[in-house]
Amino acid sequence: MQTRYLAGTVKVFGILIILFGFMYPASAVQASWLDRVKDIYQLPENVQQIQKDYETTKQQLEDQKDKLSEAIRHSQETEERLLGQNETLKRENEQLQERLKAMEQVALDKDKRNRKLTYMVVTAVLLIVLYFVLGRVFRFMVWRRQKRGMR
Repeated sequence: MQTRYLAGTVKVFGILIILFGFMYPASAVQASWLDRVKDIYQLPENVQQIQKDYETTKQQLEDQKDKLSEAIRHSQETEERLLGQNETLKRENEQLQERLKAMEQVALDKDKRNRKLTYMVVTAVLLIVLYFVLGRVFRFMVWRRQKRGMR
């Protein structure tokens, strides 16, 4: 009796598993051999399409390469031109600095000369004034002595 009960239970479980297996969705279906044969016969068309795509992509890459080469060349030319301008501007800047220093030196020399002239003129005026003052003082002293001598 127990074996029968066990055999019946196993049958019931087997039927349930089979029912659940039918209700559970199946995974993706693999292509059959017929589909593979069809794909093999369509392969030349696919290869031609792939070849066309390859050629198109290759041409696009070549065009991009040419454009990039042109951009690099243009960039190098611009860089060389700017470096040349930079060197020219550096030389001009150095020349202007030298001219500025020369002009500053001229201005300093002019100020120095003007100061010397001013000192000379002031000294000459002071000497002339001193000469007249000393002359007056000397005349006054002589006049005073003569006045004393007369008395």
